[in-house]
Amino acid sequence: MYKLLLVDDEPWILKDMEQIIDWEEAGFHIAAKVGDVQLAESILRRQQIDVVISDIRMPGKTGLDLLTFVNRVSPHTLVVFMSAYSEFTYAKQAIEQGCFNYLLKPVNMEELLQTLEKCKERLSQQKEEQSLRQAYDRSMLLLEWIERDVALRQVIDQLKLADGSRQQEQQYAFAVVKSQAPLAEEELLATDRILARFGITFFRGRVSPYKWAYILWLPDLSVVRTGKMFRELRQLAAQCSWDVGISSHGLPADRAGKLYHQANMMADTSALNNITGVYRHKKDVNAAVPALREQIGKAARIEHLEAALFDVHKGIAKGRIHLNGLVELYNLFMLSLAQLAAPGGHADRPDSLTVQELVLHYGNPHDLLEEMAQRIEEQKKKPGEINALPIVEEITRDLDRMFAHRVSLKEMAQKYYISPNYLSHLFKQEKGKSFINYLIQKRLEAAIELLEKDISLYEVGRLVGYDDYAHFSKLFKKHIGMSPLDYKQQKGTTKPQASEY
Repeated sequence: MYKLLLVDDEPWILKDMEQIIDWEEAGFHIAAKVGDVQLAESILRRQQIDVVISDIRMPGKTGLDLLTFVNRVSPHTLVVFMSAYSEFTYAKQAIEQGCFNYLLKPVNMEELLQTLEKCKERLSQQKEEQSLRQAYDRSMLLLEWIERDVALRQVIDQLKLADGSRQQEQQYAFAVVKSQAPLAEEELLATDRILARFGITFFRGRVSPYKWAYILWLPDLSVVRTGKMFRELRQLAAQCSWDVGISSHGLPADRAGKLYHQANMMADTSALNNITGVYRHKKDVNAAVPALREQIGKAARIEHLEAALFDVHKGIAKGRIHLNGLVELYNLFMLSLAQLAAPGGHADRPDSLTVQELVLHYGNPHDLLEEMAQRIEEQKKKPGEINALPIVEEITRDLDRMFAHRVSLKEMAQKYYISPNYLSHLFKQEKGKSFINYLIQKRLEAAIELLEKDISLYEVGRLVGYDDYAHFSKLFKKHIGMSPLDYKQQKGTTKPQASEY
């Protein structure tokens, strides 16, 4: 039921307006009827009024004065004026100043009902827009906590999630829900109901069109009830084809960014095993990495690296190597291979890869394994040099044109019939920077321009090729020196240059 205020200096008109229709049936409650603008302003200061229907020409302050007041004090309130033909000039001014509609006196019942329907439609739109703004604000707040890696205690204090007397002993966790299709907030209601049923308080925000993050306040649950809750979550995830990652438990002193990235990494588990589901972060998530790190570090021949690569495959298959462990082993593998290939074992350090770059710029984590195998084969065959310049220039033009699309080193290499690793070598040789860094540069240059415009941070990331805002933000901060949020807030200062990294 919407609240309505009637304003007219003629008491008999107020009485007629009160009786002209069944206001409750039309969806409105008359909050008050007043005879002058000053009384109307007093009510608007004290109450939330959805619609004002007012005479436009009254002694003292006019309806136009009331409209100016409403625009300043209660901009979401709709103003409808009543006017006579002789007052058309006033009506024209009112429309120019933003009144919602005007009715000719004497007011016709049908016209009034049509106007009220239009008011309800606009109010409903405003409510939806407000809900979207609130969801966006929650998401930005969550992403700011992640970017700044604040202590959970700060998050708890802002959200008032816990009784202060129990805060130190309370445990928390992050969860990430990821879908292959855009994921609307309404689709998460089933998840919300499961959490509420088990007494879990939560705060959630959108991370990308396909991904939402939850902060969970964990009550003391028995092993049986915990198992039941996870069974329900797994059934829901399987039914919806979602990937769900859950961090380890944290205390108020732990960092929000660390727990979020644990949950986010676990939500990417299906990229390794091709099985969607609910995955919890455990201490042994990279149990195979220490031994493989030592094995790769001691490799004295190409054959030793071949054996290590075989063991990496086994570790992934057994769930003992996750994405961050795979990236660490890949970087170590490439360094070891470069040292074996260089005269005297002295080689330039290859560009290292991060987990974010793996997720953003490689179609599949298994492409890393394929690249490692191809690099071994190339080292064995030692291919002759080819004319690099024409190929690199063609690829550069492709990147300049298509940087906002999903572009991978592997796809470009296939297009020009060379291996991804060899293409990477040629590109860096000609351009002085890696294929990935060139692509990032083009995207961030475009992002800097877009951040100067009235476009949401989500949309900026999407328009330059990054659907996941958290990944985009971390990459932006790494190369530009501040987050997109900070840059947008400081856009009046000197522009940073994406080409400076």
